[in-house]
Amino acid sequence: SVPLIMGITEVYYPELAFAQLAYGASILSFLGGARWGFAIPESSPAKPDWLNLANSTVPALMAWIALLFRDNLIEANIMLIMGFGMALHYDLSLLPTYPSWFKALRTILTLVAVFSLIATILAASSYPEKPLPSLLSK
Repeated sequence: SVPLIMGITEVYYPELAFAQLAYGASILSFLGGARWGFAIPESSPAKPDWLNLANSTVPALMAWIALLFRDNLIEANIMLIMGFGMALHYDLSLLPTYPSWFKALRTILTLVAVFSLIATILAASSYPEKPLPSLLSK
């Protein structure tokens, strides 16, 4: 994990932080797609109405905005943390018909993602910044 590497080396690597950001943005976008897929079937308890379909696009939009903050990875990580929190809130309270195993999995994985992003923010403010060594220069 990115924060673990930074914690062991006691160096903040912005390239790794951006890789983590891009991965988190991909996951957040996927959560919106999963919500869309849950709402589309006719037998789904979440009907494909304006509220469900519009809300399923919010995680992808937040992920995209976070990627636009690539010059300030702390703000970008905060945007992802807000996106993960909003997506979890929506899934747990506004769509209570998700299976209980899915809700438990979503909660655990969201907490892991959020704490990982927080750890990267702390590394950015605690450790000296250093670029990753180039593998091509040797």
